[in-house]
Parts: sequence; C-alpha cells; structure tokens
Amino acid sequence: MLKTSGHVKQYYIQCCNLYQEFKDRNGNQANLQSFINMIESFSNNINNEDDKLKFKGDMLEIFAELFFMAFKNDPRVGLVEYTPIPIDEDYGVDGKGINASGNECAVQVKYRSNPQNKVTYEEISKTFTSAKLQFNMPLDSDDCIYVFTTAYEVTPQCARVLGRKLRVISKDIIVNEVDNNINFWNMAYNEIKETLIKVM
Repeated sequence: MLKTSGHVKQYYIQCCNLYQEFKDRNGNQANLQSFINMIESFSNNINNEDDKLKFKGDMLEIFAELFFMAFKNDPRVGLVEYTPIPIDEDYGVDGKGINASGNECAVQVKYRSNPQNKVTYEEISKTFTSAKLQFNMPLDSDDCIYVFTTAYEVTPQCARVLGRKLRVISKDIIVNEVDNNINFWNMAYNEIKETLIKVM
C-alpha cells in the first residue's frame, strides 16, 4: 500500500481515472507530459486557487512515491525507504528517504505546469532549514536534498549554493524513465488499486 494513501483516498476518483487511463494506453502516449496535461484538466474543475495548487502538488507526491518505488536502484535516482511527511509537519520537506550512500535525506516535490519555471533557491532553502531544524538531519553529505520536479532544472543560485548536496530528479530524468514504459504504468495502476482497496 502506498504511504501517500491519504492523498490517494482524498482524490480517489481522479486517481482511478488517471492511472486506469495510462495503464490502458499500453505504451501509446503514456508519457509524463500527457500525465501533466490530465492533471491540469482535472484541476480546472477546482475553483479555489489554493485548492487547485494543492491538488496538483498532491498528485505529484503520489506519482513521486510510485517513481521512487520503481526506480530506487537506478543510479540517477538512488533513493530507498521514501516516506512522506504528514501534512501538519510539512514546512518545506515533503518526504524523507535513504540515499545511495546510506544517509538520510530530505525530499521536496515541486510541481510545475510550465517546466521552464525553475525551482528556486528560496523554495529549497526552506527544505534545508526544515530538514535541519525540524527533523535533525545532518545534511553534511552529497545528495542529502532531493528535488523531484516537473521543471527542467533549479535556478543557478540554488545549484551554486547547495552544490553536491542537491540531487535533482528533473522532468528530463522522469521522462526518460516513464515515457511509454508499460511496466511502470501497470505497476502504478496496481499500486493505486491496492491502496484504494485497503483505505476505502
């Protein structure tokens, strides 16, 4: 069962429709951009702007867990034991995990409708502060802050200040792993189905 089960339960209709659709595509246009387009389409039914942004972010958090589950041993990913942070403790850290060196790391999930909108230093400085002060992570090793994003990249300031501490799972990396990957979309559908059976 997914650890993001609260999100899955909250948006069960959208999750059912979305993951069924991408499973049924059987590798034909089952790609990240189409996935984002469908999330954008669903969000058009939400009137409140804050609720709309929350929906998009929550949907990407579900997807991030599925991604880390599927590609944890890929050297470009290298994150295991991904655990989302409860919403009432989220002040910049969306999840925690263990990196390829065996060190605890903080994970920030950032949805971008437009992939050209880079993830900013200000956003990730909140992740660093929360991880350090709230969760007592040492953050003294490489790849101790993961950014999972539908943006192409982080800003130069973010990359320069955080340096090797930062591991960015960008849109390009996600696309290379999931686009028309029948096995991934089948797995994602089955995990969503199993989670809904257990929480509904």
